[in-house]
Amino acid sequence: MTSEPGRTRGAQSFNQHFPTTHATWVHEAQSDDDAVLARLAQRLIERYAQPLEAYAQGSTLREIAEPRDIVHAFLVTKFASPAATRAYLAAWNASGLSLRRWMMNGLLLHARGIVRDAQRSRERPFDGAERAVASNASTAEDIFERAWAQAILAEACAQVELTLAAEGRDRAWRVFRVHSIDGRAYSELEEEFGLSRQQMADLVRGVTAKLRTRVRELLDEEGLPGDEGVDEIVRLLT
Repeated sequence: MTSEPGRTRGAQSFNQHFPTTHATWVHEAQSDDDAVLARLAQRLIERYAQPLEAYAQGSTLREIAEPRDIVHAFLVTKFASPAATRAYLAAWNASGLSLRRWMMNGLLLHARGIVRDAQRSRERPFDGAERAVASNASTAEDIFERAWAQAILAEACAQVELTLAAEGRDRAWRVFRVHSIDGRAYSELEEEFGLSRQQMADLVRGVTAKLRTRVRELLDEEGLPGDEGVDEIVRLLT
């Protein structure tokens, strides 16, 4: 497997480099509380199921089995129990890789295991399957990373929307959504919201700042700290 340049480091320095949200995830992964680990596993499955399936569909993995079946089996294996979740995330922390690279590499290793098991049992011919797993095109990685970026942004949007609603500021989210996501001009929205263009622009700036902060926090969890990670999300989605 290939790692990202400059990312590999020991577990100790990795924790020091990500002292906030990432360290919280690592701490939770070491918890003896099964409920904590179950929630952590569910979050990871929800975030990664669709991007990994998109990767499998866009690569030669689809020649081995149905992409959804491969991804489901992989996720079940890694997060089947609190002990499995704890071990998998401890190994990720020690690897120095970003979480998305760790998960993608893990899916490839899982697919290689399927090939080896089938070859040993002779259940079906896998001529060239091992080579096929190893020869995934870079376009499949691009598909995966874009789907991952969309998943991160969608998660951040959902959380910011809930926060604003709880604060009684749901109108700010609605203005942001119709302007920044739906692409409607402020001039079209003045009558609908009873706000001036400047008032709406101020609301959108405030929501954008909250959203950027939440994206940064989600990326901290993944081992992509600071504005570097936020800029990467923007690059992948544009």
